[in-house]
Amino acid sequence: MINDHLDKIQDKIIKELYANEENESERIKLLLCEIEGIEKGISDLQGNQNNIRQHASELQTFLALKHIEKEVSDKAECIQSVLKNEDMKIKTLALEVNKDVQNICRADCFGSVSVGSKSCKVVIDSNKNKEAQMMIPSLISKCIDDIKLSNKMEINLKSAGGVFTGCAILPNGKMMFGDSDNQNLIVLKRNGMPEFEIPLGTRAFDLAYFEREGSIAVTSGFVSNVIHIIDLNSRTIKRTIKSSDTPYGIALKKTVLVCCKSGKGIMEVQLNGESEKALVSFRMPHFSYVAVHGDNIYYTNTDSSSVTCFDILGKKWEFKDTQILQYPQGISIDNNRNVYVASRDTNSEPICYIFVCYYIMYMLQ
Repeated sequence: MINDHLDKIQDKIIKELYANEENESERIKLLLCEIEGIEKGISDLQGNQNNIRQHASELQTFLALKHIEKEVSDKAECIQSVLKNEDMKIKTLALEVNKDVQNICRADCFGSVSVGSKSCKVVIDSNKNKEAQMMIPSLISKCIDDIKLSNKMEINLKSAGGVFTGCAILPNGKMMFGDSDNQNLIVLKRNGMPEFEIPLGTRAFDLAYFEREGSIAVTSGFVSNVIHIIDLNSRTIKRTIKSSDTPYGIALKKTVLVCCKSGKGIMEVQLNGESEKALVSFRMPHFSYVAVHGDNIYYTNTDSSSVTCFDILGKKWEFKDTQILQYPQGISIDNNRNVYVASRDTNSEPICYIFVCYYIMYMLQ
């Protein structure tokens, strides 16, 4: 009789335990479904954002991202709401022992199962809440008069016997030059000494380095109509993008390539080569170069001896002065948005070209 009585008490407490466990498990499953729904929504937003950045124009991207920003804000509020939910608290099952259990004849149960809870340790802190506290260092723009040019290093490439129309300086200080005549890429150490060469099989016109893939893009210029993507680790061409138009100057704009294409204009080319779109459409002359700074695109026009700046809304300005700028080619921008242009024919000699760097200071917002 005692054993039967204890078995009944045991069954009763176990049933109560299982009932509480099942109830809490169901609430956890519902909470997980809600979180998975939020996660899927966020993944969809990320996918939409990537597609927009790859295929939409700058203006379309700006407008679409403003809409996505509102949806992201709603998702953030959902997440904060879930964190405050009672079901997000850590649940523990405990046995509260019945004092009458000491008198086994009067005890009808061992005790009762209680569900305790304590706050969840997960904390999500939005960057938006930190914006007011973020200290942004003030940038003092250097006047062009304060910039002093000095000869840091002389590199003699005469021994290579080629024609060099493009170069790139890597973050580690290494220098790369495209040898158009010998159809290869020459890599120098930061001290200017040769390190290795990469044969291309086509001419090499201009270079653009993208650190994320550890690769460099090389345009062929006239004749070949291709863009090589070279893996610097394996020192091989990992893919070649074929073009219907001759690619000349090239630059990196976030995660896509911006390229001058003869007769077509300035094109945005995906790194995988699957798609491209026109950023500026016009009859682009041969041997033009391009540079990117923020939302601005700068390019040189060898036919009109001019330098032009475009943004997402269109043409911002054009500089033209044939007394100091004739047949402009290479172009670069510093952090203060000063524009440096290599003018081929401003100073020239019968045998060799002397590239003289001129600056154009346009601090337009």
